[in-house]
Amino acid sequence: MKELNITEKYPNYYAATDHPEVIYVENANFISILAKGSFTEKIFYERIALLKQAVSLIIDIFKDSDQAFELSVLEGLYWNDKKYGEHTISHVFDTGPLSELNYRLMIRVPEYVTAQHIAIAKDALAPAQQALSKGIEFFEYQEGKCIQMLHKGPFIYEFKTLGQLEKYAADNNLRKGGIHHEIYLVDFTTGSSQDHLKTILREPV
Repeated sequence: MKELNITEKYPNYYAATDHPEVIYVENANFISILAKGSFTEKIFYERIALLKQAVSLIIDIFKDSDQAFELSVLEGLYWNDKKYGEHTISHVFDTGPLSELNYRLMIRVPEYVTAQHIAIAKDALAPAQQALSKGIEFFEYQEGKCIQMLHKGPFIYEFKTLGQLEKYAADNNLRKGGIHHEIYLVDFTTGSSQDHLKTILREPV
């Protein structure tokens, strides 16, 4: 029996071009982990691994059924506390200290996966992982109208792509209306080189 491939089921959600464009994003469900801190820290990668492990446990619940599905790609939301002021599209990562950056790591799941399934997966994690897994939760998200662009290569040059999105927003009388969103089409946790990475940068407006 063929397993559901989420990226194939929602092709428009996981597609972007090399120039700014406007899209309308539908409601989507995720398993996520909410945290604070720098994406350069070891615990950031530990949370990613734990989130993938939790999804794998949910996948096991549905295996050998007509609702079987595959692991989808990692996504992330990033924002600053209001005490650091409002930031523009291109300055999400330098308005406040990285140690205070809020982020939500998330992986999309089919609509039949519920908060109860996620609770079962959390309970099945090893006792040593329980403290880290406290932030794991069901997350329903609807972005609506967004601008987006495909960023190729290292994350350090994202500011250039975000700058293009910011200019596009200004030229078209659009203002930032939500949380910075990244969709990692290529797994960045498996190697040291980032030259091959492809990341959708999405901004609600």
